[in-house]
Amino acid sequence: MSTPKSSYIYRTINMAKHPLYNLTTSRLTSTMDKRKLLILKVLVAFVSISFLLVSCGRKPTAFTPDERKAADSIVRAVRTPDSLALLQKRLESEGNRLGSVVALREWGKALRNESRFEEALRTHSEGLRQAESIGDTLEWVQALNNIGTDYRRMGVLDVAQEYHYRAWTLSEECADTSFTAKKNRVVSLNGLGNIYMTLGNYERADSTLRMALKGEQELNSALGQAINYANLGSIFEHRGQTDSAWVYYRKSMALNTEAGSDLGISLCHTYFGSLYEKAGQYERARGEYETAYRLMQASKDEWHALNSLIALAGIYHATGNGTKELEHLDKAKQVAEAIKSPEHLAEIHTLYYQHYKETGDCRSALMSYEKAMAMQDSVLDMEKVNRIQNTSLNIERNRQTRQMNDAQLRLERERTMRYVGFIVLGVVLLALGGLLAAVLYTNRLRRRNHLILKKMSAMRENFFTNITHEFRTPLTVILGLSHDLQNPEVTDVGDKAQTIERQGKGLLTLINQLLDISKIKSSVGNADWRNGNITAYFTMIVESWRDYTRSRNIDLQFFAKDTVEMDFVPDYVNKVINNLLSNAFKFTPEYGRVSLSLQREKDWLLIDVEDTGKGMDKKTMVHVFEAFYQAENDVPNIGTGVGLALVKQIMDAVKGKITVESTLGKGTTFHISVPIQHTAKRKMEGGNLGITPLLPKEEPVLADSEGGDEQCRLLVIEDNSDIAAYIGSQFADRYAVSYAENGKVGLEKAQELVPDLIITDLMMPGMDGLEVCRQVRSNEIINHIPIIVVTAKITEEERIKGIAAGADAYLSKPFNADELRTRVEKLLEGRRLLCEKYAQVAMDSKRDDGDDDAPLNHADLRFLSKVSDTIHTLLGRNKGVDVSIIASNACMSNSQFYRKLVALTGYTPSAYIQRIKIQKAKNLLDGNPQMSFNEVADRCGFDAYPNFVRAFKNVCGVTPTEYRRKENQ
Repeated sequence: MSTPKSSYIYRTINMAKHPLYNLTTSRLTSTMDKRKLLILKVLVAFVSISFLLVSCGRKPTAFTPDERKAADSIVRAVRTPDSLALLQKRLESEGNRLGSVVALREWGKALRNESRFEEALRTHSEGLRQAESIGDTLEWVQALNNIGTDYRRMGVLDVAQEYHYRAWTLSEECADTSFTAKKNRVVSLNGLGNIYMTLGNYERADSTLRMALKGEQELNSALGQAINYANLGSIFEHRGQTDSAWVYYRKSMALNTEAGSDLGISLCHTYFGSLYEKAGQYERARGEYETAYRLMQASKDEWHALNSLIALAGIYHATGNGTKELEHLDKAKQVAEAIKSPEHLAEIHTLYYQHYKETGDCRSALMSYEKAMAMQDSVLDMEKVNRIQNTSLNIERNRQTRQMNDAQLRLERERTMRYVGFIVLGVVLLALGGLLAAVLYTNRLRRRNHLILKKMSAMRENFFTNITHEFRTPLTVILGLSHDLQNPEVTDVGDKAQTIERQGKGLLTLINQLLDISKIKSSVGNADWRNGNITAYFTMIVESWRDYTRSRNIDLQFFAKDTVEMDFVPDYVNKVINNLLSNAFKFTPEYGRVSLSLQREKDWLLIDVEDTGKGMDKKTMVHVFEAFYQAENDVPNIGTGVGLALVKQIMDAVKGKITVESTLGKGTTFHISVPIQHTAKRKMEGGNLGITPLLPKEEPVLADSEGGDEQCRLLVIEDNSDIAAYIGSQFADRYAVSYAENGKVGLEKAQELVPDLIITDLMMPGMDGLEVCRQVRSNEIINHIPIIVVTAKITEEERIKGIAAGADAYLSKPFNADELRTRVEKLLEGRRLLCEKYAQVAMDSKRDDGDDDAPLNHADLRFLSKVSDTIHTLLGRNKGVDVSIIASNACMSNSQFYRKLVALTGYTPSAYIQRIKIQKAKNLLDGNPQMSFNEVADRCGFDAYPNFVRAFKNVCGVTPTEYRRKENQ
């Protein structure tokens, strides 16, 4: 049977003095939540400094007693927390700041009475903030005391002490002598006394509580006196002075009864029960505890009700009634966990520990003991006790600091100077920050301007590169054919003259369009604005295209929904519509449809040009209005790329808009919108005003010349058909010539035909000439073919790029026809010399069957070695050597294999195979003098000995017998 227990507070202090507790305190302290303590300390320090600064530098707001009574009467008429919450929000919204603070104070108390301590703490903290904002010292001190009480209920005694002490300090400094001000002071003392009593510092608790009791007596507050008499009685009880404890507890009971405080009466019954329990009168103690618990059950104050409930469990433990003890402990544990009270949980787990220890359940006893120690440590560990004791010492010291007001004033002056210094520093930093921002902004502008200049430079370089190509290309044809026409023996003069005229007109059109773009962009000259029927003008433009559309079997439709009179520039209209129609006809196939529609919508003229052509992809639509831009798939209808750029410039000049929408395979539609105005003074006159359709450029269709595999073949890759025809005409009398209109088609034809030489343009849509060179050099089938690049780019850098890509020669437009022919002849001659060398090396690379590896580096030599290896392998297996098998092993068609082998060796595949066989026969005759001629013929793949003798004599000039006889001599 354990010793009888005192009241809850007494039991808490006894636990702190327990030997096992002292042994484990240091271990449990190390597990504390350091971050929580640090946050609380910073919070308290901040609040303390704020209080001192505000109390020193702010004058309190003067509320009259009548105003305070009115606010109190409004708030006290409401009791429940929810109603108080609604009232507080209403008062705050009405601007009743004092009423809002009072409502927050009473709301927090109501929450605390229902053991909702965290909510109460938040509410009282908001009350503190509002009281500070209005400078009401009375409500300020009450808020501090309420927060301190909230923390005491939550077991955070060090923070609670700070708040009560600040409340007491503020009350001492306040000159207010009203009832509320004096009440605030004694409430602060009462809170501090309770904390000292909890710590076991009974001397300081006694002096503090007696000061509080004296203040309550001066205020004639029965309830306040009852609270302090009870606390003093508890001190006497802890000292073992039972008689004095009975006296003070009975005085507290009388005063609580006078004040009608059920809570006070319940607590007094608990105190009586504690004294009876100490005297061993357990039944009388149980009766007092049950009376106290019964009174507390009527209220929602679960925190105080737990004291009686735990005391009852202790009585049942002392009397050996384990069932009742566990029943009360379970109920107490449930309530304590619900209200998150670590103090009560520590006592409950201590009783669990004692119960399980006496019943022999060591495991449960140990678990309960550890929980009790952990809970007690969260409430009162040594670190916290030391902190509280230090704070208590600081309280005494702070009384002496009041004598240091002069030093405080000096500190304030220094602080003011420091603030001024901080302000100056802040201004300087702000200025430096502004300067840095300005520098960064300037650098950003400079970098942006640099990028713009770089982009403009690139655009200018690209423009001149393209315009140079567009000028040099037709000049090549014009100058070349003009030179040919000077020869009196020249034929087909008419065709050449037509080509010159066609190229000259194309060059003139390009120059005119460039001049139009420049004139419109720079606003040079005045546009010829006329006012008239633009619908009729459109009709004349459409009619000028009728003959062309009939010849192309294209349906041209014109829909004019409205007759529109407006200002317009006839030349602009002619250029815009002609360019759009020319584009539409260029990409629309035979039996397709091109439609032009016109309508008015409010003050805008809407024009649509639609075709059923091939359409554009998204990438092309983004760049379609850029000068010299050509889509990759526009090769059959290649143009200058200037027309749509001119259309866009005209639209910008007349403040109109142009957009495009297109679907691949279905067609393209251009949408134009122009504002309708009537400001031009000149009227539109009759006549067609020089309306001429801008017919799409008709390129001649070039056909590949016929020629067998034995004839030397050239491949010309050029997007301009006149240039391609001119180049081809230079070689048509000596070589077979094939044509390709772009790099992609040219690469496909090169792989199919395996030509002896390729002549390619550099600037082409899609795959350009440099990429053609790279693709050819990386392809095993055609990597031996010489390449001549003909281009308008004449810089040294471009020439080096071409040679690096694999070009054998580089000619600039306009080129000299004699130079071109000489280049072709020399490259073909050099190729023939290499063929002979390669053929001899390839046949000499196999001296016997066991020699499989030869150090070959050149790609062509590797190809020949591979062919020779295949022939030797087939001969070693006694299989027939077939050209199809060798071509298949080389991943080529028969035609490709034939062309490549002839190009490299000068021998047809059959002749080359026969030479490899005879070379092997010579090796066998040299290395095996005893081997018969029939066996040699069989091992070299000859089905009959006479065939072997005939082939040997054709290649070597002697028969096998004569060859062996010479070798033996």
